[in-house]
Amino acid sequence: MEILAPCGGTESFTAAINAGTDAVYLGLNKFSARGNATNFTFDELESVIRQSRLYGVKLYLALNTLIFDDELTLLREYIGQAVEMGIDAVIVQDLGVASIVKRISPHTRLHASTQMTTTTVEGANALQKLGFTRVVLARELSREEIRGICNKSSIETEVFVHGAHCVSVSGQCYMSSILGGSIYRSGNRGMCAQPCRLDFCERDKNVHYALSLKDLSLIRHIGELKEMGVTSIKIEGRMKRPEYVAATVEAFRATLDGLNPDIDLLGRVFSRGGFTDGYFTGNCSNANMLGSRTKEDVTATAEAIREIKARSLKSPYKRYTVYFNLIIKENKPTKCIVRTNDISVTVIGAVPEKALNKSTTEDFIKAQMLKLGGTIFLAGGIECDIEPGLMLKTSQINGIRREALQKLSDEIIKIKEHYDKSP
Repeated sequence: MEILAPCGGTESFTAAINAGTDAVYLGLNKFSARGNATNFTFDELESVIRQSRLYGVKLYLALNTLIFDDELTLLREYIGQAVEMGIDAVIVQDLGVASIVKRISPHTRLHASTQMTTTTVEGANALQKLGFTRVVLARELSREEIRGICNKSSIETEVFVHGAHCVSVSGQCYMSSILGGSIYRSGNRGMCAQPCRLDFCERDKNVHYALSLKDLSLIRHIGELKEMGVTSIKIEGRMKRPEYVAATVEAFRATLDGLNPDIDLLGRVFSRGGFTDGYFTGNCSNANMLGSRTKEDVTATAEAIREIKARSLKSPYKRYTVYFNLIIKENKPTKCIVRTNDISVTVIGAVPEKALNKSTTEDFIKAQMLKLGGTIFLAGGIECDIEPGLMLKTSQINGIRREALQKLSDEIIKIKEHYDKSP
C-alpha cells in the first residue's frame, strides 16, 4: 500500500522523501486546489522529477481546480510541459481537464480528485470507463462504503488518512466564494479562505466553532484499509510545514513497516483539539467531530517543530541495498563493482602503491567503503580481493566509494527515465 505525501514546496518534497514516502503530490502556480501553497515552478518540477526517479518515488501533479474557458490555452501548455517532463499521473476534478490530458497524452494516468465526490461503486466504475486509473474517494465515507467500492470495482482507490476535514462534502463547498463575494475565492479554484474555521456558534447552545471539524487521522485503521485493498493512503497538508510532512510520513511509514509510530509527535505537530475518525467509524457526534486550534495546540506545535528540526530532516530514507566487489592488484588500477537489484556499475580507481609500513587490509577497506550515512543506500555487503603488501590512501578509497554511488545513482535515473518514456 502506497504512502502519498503532500508537497507544498521543495522543502516539503525533501522532508517527504527523507521520511520514506512512496509517492508525492504537488501543484504548479496555476490550476492547483491549494493556490496559497508555495507550489512549484517548471524548473523546480523538472528537478524533483529527476530526484523522484532516483528515490523510486511516484510524482502526481494536481491540476484539480475547475477551469474557465479563457484559461484553456495556458492549461494545455501546462499539461504538455508537465507530461513531457515525465510526471506519473495527473489529479483532476474537471472532466474537461481530463479530456484535454487524454488528447495531449493518451498514456498519462488520470486520478479523479476527491473533489469529484465519488461515494459509490457506480461512480468509481463510471470514472474507470472515462479513462481514470485511480479514484480519490470522498473523505466522508464509512469503512463499509470504502470496503464496498474496493470489493466491487477494479479501479485503484486512494483514501485520505490524515489531515484537514472540510465541513462540507468534499468539492461541493462554496461558502468561501459566497462570503468572499467572488467566484475566484472558491475552494474549487484553490483559494478557500476557510471561513468554517471561524467561531460560529449553535443558537441557544454553548457550542463554539460549530462548523470547524477536527483533523482526520486513521493511523489506527491502516491494517484494515490495507486488508480492504486500498491502493494508496493519502496525507493532506500542502499548506503545512515541512516538519509536519516529515512527522506524518514517518508515522505512517513506521505503521506499514510494523513498527510503533510516534503518535504523541503526530498529535503535537498539528491538530485542532485532537483528531477524529468519525466518518470512518460512524461516530459523528459533536464531541468526536468538532475541534479548533487552541493556544495549547499552537504551543505543542512549536515544540514539536523544534524537536523535528533537531533530528533527522536531512537523513535520507534508505531505499536501495548495495553490494560492493573491490579488486586491488599490484600494478593494476583498483576496480570496484557496485550493484543493487539488477543494476550494476564499475568504477576504476588508482593503482595501489607498495606498502612501506602498513598494508591496506580488508577490514579497513570495508570500514571505509561502507560509510553510507547521508545517502539513500544501505550496505548489504562487500567482497574484497586484495593482494598483500599493497596500500591505498584513505582519500582514494573514499573517492572510489563516492564515484561508485554517484555512477549508480545516475544509472538508476537513466533506466527509470527510459522506462517512463516507454508507451
